[in-house]
Amino acid sequence: MANTSMRTAVLVASLIWLTAFGVTTFQAAHRLKLYLSDRAQIDRMMEFNAEQAREVVALTRRTKAQTQEIDFLQSLVKVMPEERGFVRTQRAMSEEVEALRAKVGYRLKGDLHVLVDTRANKLYVKKGLLLLWEADCSVGRGGILKDRVTGRRWEFVTPRGVFEVHDKFEKPQWTKPDWAFVESHEPVPPPDDPKRKVDGELGAYVFNLGDGYLIHGTKTPELLGRPVSHGCVRLGADDLKRLYETVPRGTKVYIY
Repeated sequence: MANTSMRTAVLVASLIWLTAFGVTTFQAAHRLKLYLSDRAQIDRMMEFNAEQAREVVALTRRTKAQTQEIDFLQSLVKVMPEERGFVRTQRAMSEEVEALRAKVGYRLKGDLHVLVDTRANKLYVKKGLLLLWEADCSVGRGGILKDRVTGRRWEFVTPRGVFEVHDKFEKPQWTKPDWAFVESHEPVPPPDDPKRKVDGELGAYVFNLGDGYLIHGTKTPELLGRPVSHGCVRLGADDLKRLYETVPRGTKVYIY
């Protein structure tokens, strides 16, 4: 009986030891796995940092090279004006510009006039050679509209040349031309049809330059500075009012 009890106790003790050993082994394996996982992450981070460091070094080299190139180009600008031929050329050009300004000033005789730069979409009001003020404007967008029914064509460009303010009006009413109906795919009404009369389309003021070309307001002031009109010159409300108060009938308008 005593031997049996002894064997049972030994067996129980052995089972407890094996269980404890198994638990300890499992915990150790789990910690080893975590360690290996952390080590892999650390290795990846180290590799990433090394790659970033290599990119920083390469970027630093490129920046240094670009800085040297910029310094070289700037040094050329400083050196070139000292060259005698360059200075002589600049002086000759300056003299030609002054001579041209004198000729233009003589022809203008100090008169008030308007200039429209169709490439820059800028309008200038000048008195002789003196610039009084300037404004963003919109000129013809270009392109051609063709009426498939009649074959008529309209080109939406602002013509270049010398014009004159034939007349100017407050609160103008727009007489809608044929192309406006063709463009919106509507039937073209007779010339005296009330549908052609539109209020508020031209803004508060209008200048008649002849041949159907006007300086007028716009319903899309955010587009000023871009070529978006059908040929007329558009101005913002404040600039249009200022132009109306500044420029009388008969004023020359130079469009280029």
